[in-house]
Amino acid sequence: MGPDDVVEARLERHRERHLAVAQEITHIGSWEWDLATNVVSWSDELYRIYGLAPRSRPITLEVFLSFLEPADRARIQGEVQRAIARGGRFTYHERIVRPDGSRRDLDTIGEVIPGADGRPIALIGSCRDITEQLRRDEAARLYADIVQNIQIGIAVWRVDDPGDVASAKLVAFNPHAEKIAGASMTPLVGASLADAYPSVLQGGLAATIAEVVRDRCVREVSITYQTAPATSHHLVVRVFPLPASSIGLAFEDVTRESRARAMRASEQRVLEMIASGAPLSDVLTALLVAIEGHAPGTFGSVLLLDPQGTHLRHGAAPSLPPDMLRAIDGAAIGPSHGSCGTAAYRNEAVLVEDVETSPLWNDWRHVLRPHGLRACWSTPIAASDGRAVGTFALYYREPRLPTPDERDLIARATHLAGIAIQREQREDRLRALSAHVEAVQEQERTAVAREIHDELGQALTALKIDVAWVSRRTPNDEASAPVRARLASMSTMIDGIIDTVRRISSDLRPGVLDELGLVAALEWKTQHFEEHVGIPCSFHTDVGDVRFPREFGTALYRMLQEALTNVVRHADASHVEVSLHRVGERLRLEVLDDGKGITSEAATNPRSLGLLGVHERARRLGGEVKVARAERGGTSFVVDVPWPVMRGGAT
Repeated sequence: MGPDDVVEARLERHRERHLAVAQEITHIGSWEWDLATNVVSWSDELYRIYGLAPRSRPITLEVFLSFLEPADRARIQGEVQRAIARGGRFTYHERIVRPDGSRRDLDTIGEVIPGADGRPIALIGSCRDITEQLRRDEAARLYADIVQNIQIGIAVWRVDDPGDVASAKLVAFNPHAEKIAGASMTPLVGASLADAYPSVLQGGLAATIAEVVRDRCVREVSITYQTAPATSHHLVVRVFPLPASSIGLAFEDVTRESRARAMRASEQRVLEMIASGAPLSDVLTALLVAIEGHAPGTFGSVLLLDPQGTHLRHGAAPSLPPDMLRAIDGAAIGPSHGSCGTAAYRNEAVLVEDVETSPLWNDWRHVLRPHGLRACWSTPIAASDGRAVGTFALYYREPRLPTPDERDLIARATHLAGIAIQREQREDRLRALSAHVEAVQEQERTAVAREIHDELGQALTALKIDVAWVSRRTPNDEASAPVRARLASMSTMIDGIIDTVRRISSDLRPGVLDELGLVAALEWKTQHFEEHVGIPCSFHTDVGDVRFPREFGTALYRMLQEALTNVVRHADASHVEVSLHRVGERLRLEVLDDGKGITSEAATNPRSLGLLGVHERARRLGGEVKVARAERGGTSFVVDVPWPVMRGGAT
């Protein structure tokens, strides 16, 4: 072998090493099949691809086929036989199972080598392991599917000028981003963020984008995005860095969740108002304001069925015009009486898409037409026994039917309204029962007081006369002295009993209340309090000699009685001022002491039955009671009630 042959051999070995390294790096192996000898030669890398140590075993066509997935063997044999028959290049994809059980995907490219006579004598080719590539491609397709189908809007923006994030250009987006935007985003590709969506830069988004561009850290911000004049969405935007001076914006529409939280908070406030005994009109108004805030463009109304169950009366409607409310108030229910009258009559929901075309509104659409109201959905408010106690209605300016979310909103609002109305009705029945019980008690007190005053008082007086008669006829000598002393003691005891009888009779029902009226009775009570308790008590009034209705006078007298009782029990006072004044069309009774002052806990203590009774009496009169620590010390007890309508039975 000459020098040139040595050099050539060395170069050939270098080329083989380089080829082996290249194959190992690229995971490409080479092979050759001698058709005459059926000997197959594999490169070292091809052995490794098949999970074998290089040159660890001879390779034949049968050995090669044994590595293939059983389902692929016939197909690949066919590919090889067709290649031999036609010549030229061929390709196929194969799946193999290694000795350790792992599976790999391979792409094979081969070529038929012809002999001098043109007939094939060998096949050569390469085999590339594409398993990892397929996995990457599958992951990429999976991520692409996720991005396409995820219910979060994703948009990619290229930031050419970090100092001006508003100039970032739209590069790509997914379908949900278009859904949130409310319009096609394709025409906006290449447009700046400021031009495409100027409103999203509000609420701190621009500053957040600038921070992410600067420090490449993921951040989150909440914004409100308006898609129409009356439609806005609450979005949580996550800003994240991407390669090539780009950023991603992930928009999650949390409008429903935000509104649900707001609705739950509104429901909680309404329930708290119901629990605290707030007036029904205030409770219903608060409920409707919450509904109208939750569903923009809505006008809410609650009508109450009268006790006879034949007419609807105004309950609450904070946003409807007053003349419309006046026209509806007192409307009869019936089979074709608009949405509310029909719903109350049928005791089922009546959802009218367009009042202009609905026959239910033939006699009523003139009421809505001046105000541009077209749709009216009314649902009966049911009591616990299923009977209707009112209706809950929503009005809209455009013809439409409720969405599933709106149906759920109606159901929740109707349920709350039912709780409020039933509580009010139960309280009305309790008040009526309480008033009846108190009236009966007052009658019994009056009867007992009269019996004590007349029967027992007369008997005691007769007894005193008899004692005096005996005393006058008893000799005035030393022997009769013990008798005269006993008679004098009896006379004194009788006087005490008479005083006690009068006091009990006055406590049960003061005669001055029936004979001279409320003002005189209050003045007498303050004097009586000072004489018997020993605490100075003054009385001032500008009311004059007015004869109030009997029930009204009795209620105020009993409230003063309770206030003075509390002074004795708890105040530790040295002076009490009582006043009765007319303030416009209201009457105010005020009791002010200079004692230690009531605590807020005591003033609102539900176990204080006396104060509860006072509050209930005032509520029945349409008024209220305020009990609190006075600014100058002591306790202020104020009863504020409407000036009564004077009629028979005045006091």
